[in-house]
Amino acid sequence: MVKDYLVEFAQPRNPPVQEVETSEDDEVVVTERPSYIDAERAESIDSDHETSLDDGKLVDVVLSDMSDPWLQTSGFSSNTLSNPYYRMMNTSGMSFRDHAGSMDLCLAALQFASDTLRTGGHFVCKFYQGSEDKDLELKLKKMFGKVHREKPESSRNESREAFFVALRRRGDVTFEDVWK
Repeated sequence: MVKDYLVEFAQPRNPPVQEVETSEDDEVVVTERPSYIDAERAESIDSDHETSLDDGKLVDVVLSDMSDPWLQTSGFSSNTLSNPYYRMMNTSGMSFRDHAGSMDLCLAALQFASDTLRTGGHFVCKFYQGSEDKDLELKLKKMFGKVHREKPESSRNESREAFFVALRRRGDVTFEDVWK
């Protein structure tokens, strides 16, 4: 659905703005021109990016801060912060389960980035550290020019949360290529 929205967003959406002017001999002249926002968007697409809209590469950055939700089994009427359904991070407390779920989400985000990210674009994804993150890092290094592993200062020391920051997407590498 997000890919469909991106394609729709790239198409001109607003009808041209009509300007009504009166000429010297009191005739009404109506001229149409695109709105300022549509003109800026078209100029940005035409001048900044060498890829065409037909190839589906429409975004400059893909940011994935997803975490696997856990099913709520009780407390449906409670709206407090102690309710696990409303917490900021949905971790299960089982490190391997959290890690495996985050790897699946990162790979889904990378597939999305492969389909929509322009050449030279950037990718950021949150993950929980574990045995499979080295493999994801190698895949990212095949698809991007530079890859950083970051643990923000705002993250607690005992937290296994970290981020991959991948810069400058290579245009000749796809998601399928990184599996070879």
